[in-house]
Amino acid sequence: MDRIMHFVFWMLAMLSPLNGVLTTIMFLIVVDFITGAYASLKAGISLKSEKIGNTISKFFIYNLVIISAYFLEKHIVNEVPFLKIIAGFIAITEIKSILENYNKIYGVNPFKVLKGLLNQYGFKETLKQISEKENKEKV
Repeated sequence: MDRIMHFVFWMLAMLSPLNGVLTTIMFLIVVDFITGAYASLKAGISLKSEKIGNTISKFFIYNLVIISAYFLEKHIVNEVPFLKIIAGFIAITEIKSILENYNKIYGVNPFKVLKGLLNQYGFKETLKQISEKENKEKV
């Protein structure tokens, strides 16, 4: 039992630099599951164990891919930021899924709203409006 505890402690120490990345990805997976379940229930579709199994497999697969990218970057090719690239793609995938679920729940597509704002006011004008709102909130 003592050897197992030493091994677990060693693994946690090796993976401690990944704490923030793994926590963020796990949070996004949980939010995606919650919004997806809510969207399904709102559409009258019952939750299936297959969908829950997909979420559980995402936990393991995404974490293994991120850990692999970390070790690849740290010990083999440290010039290429594999961890940031792969974690970024996973995060974008989960955020896209969350926004799709949001569209199913509320009937509002955030991508189309953003595109409409950019087309209506132009990109520079939109950024100006956002910064003005942030400045007002700070005051």
